[in-house]
Amino acid sequence: MGYEFTDTQPTVMENQEKLITEGLVFGEFDSRELGWWLLERDAPSPSEKVIVETLPYMQGNYDFSVLNDERYFDNRVITYKFKVVSNPYADRKMIEHEIKRLLVPAKIDNLYDTHDEAYFWRGKFQSVTVSDDNKYQTLVATISFNCYPFAFSKNYEGSDIWDDVEFEHWVFQEVKFDVFETQKIVLINIGSRAATCKVEVTGNVWVRGEGIDLQLNQSNAFNTEIVLKRFENYFELAGEGTIYFKFRREEMI
Repeated sequence: MGYEFTDTQPTVMENQEKLITEGLVFGEFDSRELGWWLLERDAPSPSEKVIVETLPYMQGNYDFSVLNDERYFDNRVITYKFKVVSNPYADRKMIEHEIKRLLVPAKIDNLYDTHDEAYFWRGKFQSVTVSDDNKYQTLVATISFNCYPFAFSKNYEGSDIWDDVEFEHWVFQEVKFDVFETQKIVLINIGSRAATCKVEVTGNVWVRGEGIDLQLNQSNAFNTEIVLKRFENYFELAGEGTIYFKFRREEMI
């Protein structure tokens, strides 16, 4: 899905606050800090990994693309177009050098986009092309990133940071439990796919659920991961201690 807009707010002015609000952060590169105005953002849906088989004299085909009630996708390319204005030629060349210096050597990292404040992407820089217009003293940069197909929630479930809450797509839930006796709990994953959950434990806590029977303490919990399917996940806790289920949603946005 593509979005086109122009951030028409003023850029940095002497002795005034920075007013550019739309942009991205990737590693050391922050488009707003460097005075880039965001013109366009394009984040098309990823292509599916399709696995199909057909037989002679068969109508249609067999589609094996879905496994465990989940579809699988290739990485997606997210592209941005930025502009800087009213800079002499020497300054524009320095700005071009800086954007390449910060992005091209960067390793796989989180991509934060002001369009989706509650989420981040995970991927690597792919390309940058720069166009210089000497007549109007502007510089336009088109930057692409190759990213994991799903966006991650910026904060762990249960954090309930007010500015990130999307009431149309949200669940308030407990994810940390004090265990003194056997109790039943439910963890809800409203994400677009299964989520990988880490656990932090003090004391000794038993976790039992569908295909899960774990005896956890502070030492072995560090390397333990639990896969939470979409929607409700039911568990039984026993023992004595505390347990914190630590997971982020993965969303197709």
